[in-house]
Amino acid sequence: MRHRRSLPGVVAALAALVAYVGLALWVCRHPAPACELAVTRRLQEKTPPALGRFLRWVSWLGFPPQSVLVPTVVIAAFWLRGDRRTATQLFFTWTASTVSFVTKRLVRRPRPNHPAVRIPIAQPRDASYPSGHVVTYTAFWLAALLALAERARWLWLRATLIASAIVLVGTVGLSRIYLGHHWLTDVLGGYLLGGSWYGLVRAVSGRSGQPER
Repeated sequence: MRHRRSLPGVVAALAALVAYVGLALWVCRHPAPACELAVTRRLQEKTPPALGRFLRWVSWLGFPPQSVLVPTVVIAAFWLRGDRRTATQLFFTWTASTVSFVTKRLVRRPRPNHPAVRIPIAQPRDASYPSGHVVTYTAFWLAALLALAERARWLWLRATLIASAIVLVGTVGLSRIYLGHHWLTDVLGGYLLGGSWYGLVRAVSGRSGQPER
């Protein structure tokens, strides 16, 4: 019965993964379309300074060394507390970053490099498609924060963790465009890959539940 319930999730995740591949092929043919430049310029021009500072902060978790150290600590914490099932699930959601790395090597899309695009933080040197930040936030950090929320004893803490997941995942895409590090399609690709990877891990392994005894 559980397999039947997870089937729609698997189908949706696979559809998103196919869309991710299709978008990658489109990006190979259109590495820097004018419409995406217009989106970046408008976002940078219309974003209030206070919101801009917040968007800069949102990307912090995705930069090294914290992009490696913090997920490692989170996974290790679940493992050492005896919740090895959740630790394993989180590890597999984190492997979405490996798929992102391979895609970058294959697509080789240049980062935004236009005089009209402001880049307030030093730009990473790897390829642009997909956004690794968006992939990690949508796969790993969504899974980690929801796993913590499932274990929260107090309603206010559960609500805070869920809200944090929504805010981080929902704003990281805007953050990456605002900082001039990615085009819109890089962000969309990141959501497709991260979301499909999270969905597959969740559908195959089921809810993380309570710690193992």
